[in-house]
Formats: sequence, structure tokens, C-alpha cells
Amino acid sequence: MSVVWRAAGARWQRNISVLIWSPVLLLGPLLTLGSGWRAVFQLALVVVIGGSALVIGLTASPDGRDPRPYVALTILVAAAFAGATHADEQWLPVWVLVGNAVPVVLRGRRLSMAAAVVVGGSAWAAWYVVPHQASRVWTEAFVVLLAILANTAFTRLLETVAELRRTRAELARVAVAEERERFSRDLHDLLGHTLSVMVVKAQAVRRLAATDPEAAAAHAADIEHVGRTALLDVRQTVDAMRAPSLAEELAGARDALEAAGIRAVVDADATDVPEDVGAVLAWALREAVTNVLRHSGASSCTITVAGRADRTELVVVDDGVGGPARPAEGAPARAGGLDGLRDRVSAAGGWVDAASTGEGFRLVAGVPARVGVRP
Repeated sequence: MSVVWRAAGARWQRNISVLIWSPVLLLGPLLTLGSGWRAVFQLALVVVIGGSALVIGLTASPDGRDPRPYVALTILVAAAFAGATHADEQWLPVWVLVGNAVPVVLRGRRLSMAAAVVVGGSAWAAWYVVPHQASRVWTEAFVVLLAILANTAFTRLLETVAELRRTRAELARVAVAEERERFSRDLHDLLGHTLSVMVVKAQAVRRLAATDPEAAAAHAADIEHVGRTALLDVRQTVDAMRAPSLAEELAGARDALEAAGIRAVVDADATDVPEDVGAVLAWALREAVTNVLRHSGASSCTITVAGRADRTELVVVDDGVGGPARPAEGAPARAGGLDGLRDRVSAAGGWVDAASTGEGFRLVAGVPARVGVRP
């Protein structure tokens, strides 16, 4: 019910000119009612015209799906012709009301055709009421045409304002959705990797606690350091202040892989990689290493960063059992992961190729030499 009331309110605001001018333009016919059956007929016409204008004002909308405004406009035009046959000059303003109603109901070619009919009808009525006065005919036709043009402009302006408001609301909704997706993706990439490293080092502490207390203590210190770094990363990600560094991620990847008992072979030099390109590749490296730690069961992992003529490529290859498991059919989509990585790299103009090699898993991320979009 509330939706119906909101729709009616929007329509009346759009068609306000018809509703406001109806009482004013019908005042002349009401004040010049005759007597007897003639007065009854004229009063009936006034009621029909007023009712038609009210229906148009409350139901006409830009989509044109409601048939009631078309029926009401047809009745309004017929009543205006009927009123003109009474040879009463006070009935001429009714044609201005018709001119106000036409742009509210009709669009395009139909509006042009109806405008010609209404202007012609008003000129005929003026000639019929005041014979042999060409100036009055031209004046009446000009006033009605002006009413049509003015209300057309007014109605279209209100429609444009309404469309701009809807567009602004939609843009705000999309911006919020995109920011939520970015935030979710960043948290997944940050915490997923960090927690995986902490789990691996905690396992190392448990294995070494009895046999090598010093090594276990070193791993425990690393867990503390990783945890503090993660807190800082989360704060900076919330503030959208920091992108990861490729050099830091390469060092962290080597350390995390070796702590998990995976032999790490790193063939990369981050010093020659531009900072913006390195930030994108750092996210890719973080996701790739996280998947190796979580899912691969690999014994070795090779990380390569190679510069090409027009791009820089990151290649991560392991000898494990494959990539991350696919979500179950029908399960809700989750931000982050390989899909989130593809979105992030694609936003920077790059691409990601991840697939099983039969003897492990291979991820390749390529980023153009110049990145135009912040990762």
C-alpha cells in the first residue's frame, strides 16, 4: 500500500501543472452557467472536464502503461469540443487546460499529432465563439500552443530531475558495493596469507619444542612479528593507505614456505619492478603462496619474476596435488581467492592464468609496464 501511495505522490508532483490550473481554468464556465437544462448540461461538462484532469494528474506517468490517462485525455478533448458548441467565450480557457494535459500523457510523434489537433480545435472554437475576429483566433491558438510547449518543457524537466536522483542513488549503491568488495578482498588477501603463515610456524614450534627449543623460540618470535605486522596491515587496509611491497612479499614467501618444509626457489629481483606494478604482483604472490601452503601438499615451489618488453610476469609453480578446491555447487560466492585476484589484476590492465600442470599447480600473473588503476 505504501508503494502505491509513493507512486501516486510522485505522479502528482510531476503532473502538478494540470492539477493546479484545472480549478482556475474551469472558473469561467462555472460562473457563466445558463439556466434550465442548459445549466445542467454545462455543469455536467465542467464535472467531466475536472474529473478527467484529476485522473490525468494522478495516474499519468512516463512509462505510459496505464490506460486511464489516455481515456481521460480523450474525454477531456471531447468535452472541450462540446463546450465550444455553446458559443460562450468563457469556455475558451478549457483549451488551455487541454494543452496542459496533452504533454503529461503523450510522447514523441503522438504528442506532435495531438498538439496539432488541440491547437486547431482551439482556433476553431475561437472562430465559432467570436466570428470574423481573426486576431482572437490567432491569440487563442498561440496561447494554447504556448501552454503545450511550456508544460512539455516543465514535465520533461521534472522527469530529468527524477532520473538524475535515481541515477545518483544507483551510483551510491554501486560505490558502496564496490567498496565492500574491495575491503572484503583486501582482508581475505591480507589475513588469509598471514594466518596461513602463523599456522605453519605454530606447527613448526610444536614439532621443534622438544628437540630444538632455540629454533622453536625463533619460530615463536616470528609468529609474534607476523601477528604485529598483520595488525598494522589491517589498520592500513581499512584506511586504504598501503599497498603491499613485492620485495617484502618475496622475502615473506621464502620464509613461510621453508617454515612449512617446502623448498623455495626464488628467481626474482624486485628492484627493477616499478612500484605500482610490484604492488599488483605482490597481491598475486601472496594469494599464490597462500594456496601453496593451504592446499598443495607440495615439497618444492619456484617463484619467478620476469620483465618483458611491455609487461612484468610473476610465475609460481609447485609440485603438489593441484590448486584450491572449487566451492560446492550452489554455495554462495566468496570475495577474494583466485577470482578476487583476477578482478584486482584485471583492474590494473593485467591477467591471471592458473591451472594444474599434471605434476602440480602453476599460476601466472602479467601486469603491463604502466599501471593506470590502483590495485
